[in-house]
Amino acid sequence: MVCPVGLNAAASGAALRAGVAAFAELPYRDNLGVPVVGATVPGLPLSQPRTHRLLEILTSALRDCLVGVDIPQTQPIPLLVGLSEEGRPGGGAELAGQIVSVLGARLGRRFHPALSQVFSIGHTSAFEALRTARALLEDVAVPACLVCGVDSYINAPSLLWLERTLRLKTPLNSDGVIPGEAAAAILVQRERPAGAAVRIVGLGFGRERATVLDEDPLLGLGMAEAARAALKEAGLAWHDTHFRLSDVTGESYGFRELALAEARLARARLEKHPIWHPADSIGDCGAAAGLVVLVMGYRALDRGYAPGPCFLALTAAVPGGRAVAVVRREE
Repeated sequence: MVCPVGLNAAASGAALRAGVAAFAELPYRDNLGVPVVGATVPGLPLSQPRTHRLLEILTSALRDCLVGVDIPQTQPIPLLVGLSEEGRPGGGAELAGQIVSVLGARLGRRFHPALSQVFSIGHTSAFEALRTARALLEDVAVPACLVCGVDSYINAPSLLWLERTLRLKTPLNSDGVIPGEAAAAILVQRERPAGAAVRIVGLGFGRERATVLDEDPLLGLGMAEAARAALKEAGLAWHDTHFRLSDVTGESYGFRELALAEARLARARLEKHPIWHPADSIGDCGAAAGLVVLVMGYRALDRGYAPGPCFLALTAAVPGGRAVAVVRREE
C-alpha cells in the first residue's frame, strides 16, 4: 500500500493503527477562496500530470506487494486493476485500455495478456476484481492473481466536482469528503501457504437506489443485501464477526447506511463490534478504498492486534454499487 501516511504496507498499517492523519492545505481553493484540505502521498509533486501520478503511486504499491513473491517471470499471472468510475471528472478511467501493459513495462513483469482486466467502477472495484479472481483461480493453470487499485481526488476537476455536488468538506460544509489518494494491492493464491492464512471466505454484492448524489430516502437495502450474501457464503452471522472496516468518507450518508444495514442483519447484541475507517487518516481514496481496508485488516490479523480473527469489509460506490467481503484468519 502507498498512501498519505506511508509508502509501503508496513508503514501505512502502523500509521493507520496509531491514528496518524495526513491532512494539510492544498494549493487549491474552494469557491469562497478558502484553501481545500486534503491528504497527498508524500514525495510526489502536485505539478505532476494526473495520469502520471496515478501510475507512479500504483507502481510503488505493486512493487511493495511483489517483494518476496516466488512466481516465475515465465508464468504470467492475471493483473486485475480497479479504477475510478467512468465519467467521474478527474478520475483515471481513461487509463483502462493501457494500464496493464504500462504497469508490466514499469515493473519488468509480463502479466497474462488475456486474463488481465480493468474494473472502472470506483469504490467497489476491488471486490469485483476479487470475484473475478476467484473464478480465474478455478483453472489450475492460474496459480495466483494480483488485485490492485488506485485513485486520487487531488486534482482540480475532482475537487470541482466534489464541490459542485456539495460533497467537499469546507468550513461551510462539515458534512463532506476530505479528498485523498492511495494505491494498494493484494496477491490472491489458490494454494494455502504453510502456517496461518488470511482467507476471503465470503463475497456479496448489492445496489442502493438512494445514492449520495440524490435526495431519495436512504434505506440501507443495498449494503444489507451485499452483507447478507457475503455472510451466507461464509456460513456466518453478523455477530460471528469481530470487527468491521469500511470505506466511509466522513459524510453522514455513509454512517447512516452502515447503521441501517446493521439493524437489518444483527440478530444478537454485541458488546463490542468496532468499526475502522481509514478515511479518518487519509481521506477518501476512491477506487483504492476497498483494497486499503483489506490491507489494513490483513495487517491487523497478521500482527495480532485485531479484536478477533474475522472481520467484515464494507464498500460503497458513488453510483450505488455495494460490496462486502468476510475475511478470516485460519491457523
